[in-house]
Amino acid sequence: MSGHALGYLCYVIAEGPVYGSGAIVPYVLATLTTASRETALDWLQHHARRVADLLDPDPAVCGWVTPAIRLDRIPVPDAPTEIRGWGRDPAERRAAWARLDQGVPVSVIIPDGPDRYTLAICPRSAPVAPGWATPPRGRSF
Repeated sequence: MSGHALGYLCYVIAEGPVYGSGAIVPYVLATLTTASRETALDWLQHHARRVADLLDPDPAVCGWVTPAIRLDRIPVPDAPTEIRGWGRDPAERRAAWARLDQGVPVSVIIPDGPDRYTLAICPRSAPVAPGWATPPRGRSF
């Protein structure tokens, strides 16, 4: 299906329990429609880093993290570290590029306790309605 995608629908969703209800609800953090595979990948990797930094600022670049409180090695990777790692990994980008070239969606789902974060790009073989680029409810950050 190489070259047949007419566009790409990209989204970042957080899902988690609503306190006291037992319900798991999704919250749309960001969406994008684009005709460019490169733009879609750039956007998703940017939002991966952005979500990770909002959850837990990157100690490598955060001004208030001093050398005394930096750990050389984190014993158990946490969700922000995994999301940030995916967003920076050139091998992940090449793998995503290859999947999109074949018309296959790309997604990464990172659990974080009872919550999870989904970052995805879906190739579209039909034009995407402009309304898809607007979160259905709530607000984006």
